[in-house]
Amino acid sequence: MSAQQPREVDIELPGAHVVVHERAHDHLRVTAFSRAVSDSRINAYLRVKGQNRFVEKKDYRELVPAPKGGKVAGEPQSSPGAFNSVVIFDAKGKPTRIRTVRKPLETKSIQWSRDGRKLVLTIEKNLSTVGFVTIDVAKRTVKDVHVRGVDPFSAFQWTPDGKHLAVGYADPHQGVRLYRTDGRVHRTLRKIGWIVGDDAFSPSGKQLLTVCPPTYAESSYCLWDVRSGKLATRVKINFVSTQGWWDEHHLVSTVSGDDAQLVAVIDLKGKVTRVLAHDRAGLGRGVALVYTPSD
Repeated sequence: MSAQQPREVDIELPGAHVVVHERAHDHLRVTAFSRAVSDSRINAYLRVKGQNRFVEKKDYRELVPAPKGGKVAGEPQSSPGAFNSVVIFDAKGKPTRIRTVRKPLETKSIQWSRDGRKLVLTIEKNLSTVGFVTIDVAKRTVKDVHVRGVDPFSAFQWTPDGKHLAVGYADPHQGVRLYRTDGRVHRTLRKIGWIVGDDAFSPSGKQLLTVCPPTYAESSYCLWDVRSGKLATRVKINFVSTQGWWDEHHLVSTVSGDDAQLVAVIDLKGKVTRVLAHDRAGLGRGVALVYTPSD
């Protein structure tokens, strides 16, 4: 007799034509999502704590709950005055607006450190990455740093220990560069491709996920040993995109199904082991799911 499959709960995301499939002991859950409502506007939705219900926050285009819970960072649809801003909601939902960069510079890609104490946002000029903004949430201190040679389409993210910032850099062979928070280069990993996902580091921090460089053109993604910089394995499947890691041996990726796109758990041989969400006949395009650790 085969083992009984864990019971799944189906949650339909409002207005998104996307159904999320969750199990009671999932260690990652969809806590927010955003969807394109026009060519120029994206609306964000936040999950109600302890419920399977999401509420729309029309004044925000992105909402990202902290990994440890309690706080949410939001990118407003617009910021008054000469500066752009990010808004931090505390556990009671009280917002605090924090200035980031002077216009016309823009910021994108809200990323929390794993301990939930710091944020990094990527600075853009003319749609190209030019630097980063770090924020100490408790102290409300902000530091903006401009760096050269970054891949124009990359976004900064924290290393697992929260000490450095990782980003793809514009080398002809493609690579990853780690920066100190003052903008000095800490380490460069050459010819490994560009990092991919909201958190490219595995849960243990021992592996790093990249789009394989041109020398491995037959593969989609490469996993690298962080300490040695050597290739650990390649995942030979063409995904639509990858959000990051499910656990140490699986990825969360968007793949094309028979008649729709699926968000799925993928093993390191490229096999779908579980479907986490699906859109309905392609109607969910333009939807971005935010996965954070369960409480």
